[in-house]
Amino acid sequence: MVIIGVTGRRYDSAVTHPDRQDALGGQSVDLFFAAYAHSLAKVGATAVYLPREADPAHLVERLDGFILSGGLDVSPTMYGGSVTPASTAHDLPQDQFDVRLAQLAMLGEKPLLGTCRGLQVLNVARGGTVGDIDEGRHNTRALPASTRNQRVTIRPGSRLAALYGSRVDVNSLHHQAVDVLGEGVRVTAEADDGVIEGIEVRGCAAIGVQWHPEFYSDVDPVLRWLVDAAKESCARKETVGERI
Repeated sequence: MVIIGVTGRRYDSAVTHPDRQDALGGQSVDLFFAAYAHSLAKVGATAVYLPREADPAHLVERLDGFILSGGLDVSPTMYGGSVTPASTAHDLPQDQFDVRLAQLAMLGEKPLLGTCRGLQVLNVARGGTVGDIDEGRHNTRALPASTRNQRVTIRPGSRLAALYGSRVDVNSLHHQAVDVLGEGVRVTAEADDGVIEGIEVRGCAAIGVQWHPEFYSDVDPVLRWLVDAAKESCARKETVGERI
């Protein structure tokens, strides 16, 4: 069984349990979208939710692959940027955990998928930056999360092209996107207005998509890619172990 670690987000209990502050005041709650577990189960993998207190090095040693999930904006502190009027709240400890996990996963040759914010984390982990965009069709919060309202063009020769072909319709729930590319990061998908919608990291099994594949009723090809890549990685390590 393939085990995929999935990052989450943390909130004060005043946000998640406003009517129970007499008992829960000052407590924190970790939240993870169950859609990741549902989607991964369909392709034979188990999701493990990752609290920020875990040691990223131990996680990379023990787990088979990782998903950097959606969430708040990456703090500008992580890439030398500035807060803007459009910025959401920031959670620097979560950013630091996610970026370190991404860096170690790539060093450890563990497959890595970034979704929405996760794509941005992946770029920041390589020394890149993030910036605000003209939201338009990119942030359709009034529609169900599974609505495929954005047309994306995929560059030939990329992993995404092998998975989707030259174009794909996706959902879209973001107001920031990649600005300056990180080291070894290449653009592999773009929206019609030029916003970067997909990236890959040269020499690594790492893909970032600006959409949310976990919210589809069917299994999105990029989630299947992650699990297949994790299986291949495990098989290679077992083979090496047998030779040793």
